[in-house]
Amino acid sequence: MKVSIIAALGSVLSLTLANFVTFHPNRIVAGKPFSIFESAGFAGAIPLILMLATILYAALSKSRGKWRWYVLGALPSIATALLFFTAGQAATRLSLEASPIVRVSLGGGFWIPLLLLPVILIDAIQNMGDWKLPSAAGLLSAIFVAILFASGFMDDLSLMKEYANRADRFIAELITHLALSSTAVTLAVLIGAPLGLLAQRRERLSGPTFFTLNVLQTIPSLALFSILIPLIAALTVLFPALKNAGIGAIGSTPALIALTIYSILPVARNTYTGLRAVDSAMVEAARGMGMTPGQRLIKVELPIASPIILGGVRIALVQAVGLTAVAALIGAGGLGTFIFLGIGQSADDLILLGALPTVLVALAADGAMQGLIKIVKPKGI
Repeated sequence: MKVSIIAALGSVLSLTLANFVTFHPNRIVAGKPFSIFESAGFAGAIPLILMLATILYAALSKSRGKWRWYVLGALPSIATALLFFTAGQAATRLSLEASPIVRVSLGGGFWIPLLLLPVILIDAIQNMGDWKLPSAAGLLSAIFVAILFASGFMDDLSLMKEYANRADRFIAELITHLALSSTAVTLAVLIGAPLGLLAQRRERLSGPTFFTLNVLQTIPSLALFSILIPLIAALTVLFPALKNAGIGAIGSTPALIALTIYSILPVARNTYTGLRAVDSAMVEAARGMGMTPGQRLIKVELPIASPIILGGVRIALVQAVGLTAVAALIGAGGLGTFIFLGIGQSADDLILLGALPTVLVALAADGAMQGLIKIVKPKGI
């Protein structure tokens, strides 16, 4: 439980000592930091501090009583929800009777506990081996936080003001981001899975195949974009029909090609590894039953190898979600648009408007794929 102790102690210290929010007279001027006591008031700060102190006490305790696991399994999620509530409360208090152009941004006293509380929760789950209590607490806390945002309680935060100013564009860029990453991974599966199968069936091809894919994987994303742009531009000149079909050197075409290239390796490698991991005795038994090679592949090998293959798809999907943000640099759109706009305008909250959803989408994709892997995993494996 050393991890929980360090994380809980870090949460308490950062919440009480670091600036909780920063008040900006406008979007450009440097702001004034406020502690949680100054911004949320003692009445708003004390419940959250006491909750974190309780988590720290439970992490330090050597008791094996159930109360300890209840605290470490449920309170981190509840404290996270209370952290959001306190942040919204602080922003509202500071924005009262202030100009509409003021900005209240979140500080280290918010972000550090937000990052450390899940660490405590994960550590508790690993030690408890029980997901029921943490899952219930997490679901209820997520619903509570969603209500806070939906009700407008968090609207005085600078991040939400950035969202309000760009709500329509945000939805469009989010859809673009999801479309690019999911399409790239779909294409990678259609290409990578057959390559992995071919490499497993023809072992002499595995070396050249994975050497080529590894070389492509090592090319930096911006360099690959830079290579693809003139190549696609030359092709559109040679074949005007491509341009008429909407294919251009700038935008989604080079982004989709690059994302697909990066996604092929984990799919192909895990397909190859998964099929090789199938017990040869099971394959021989299927052959003895009169199954054709195609039947053996579909009914025996793929079901057994599916958890490993889907593990490669999971890696490819999470990787694609992150790399799609970089594709905004070549006009492909996506959540990276806000990141680079924020960098250009030195607007931290605009950067977060693109970065935070990207992280959340990646985490959601990872969680969904892990759940799918557990569902398809054959019993006894």
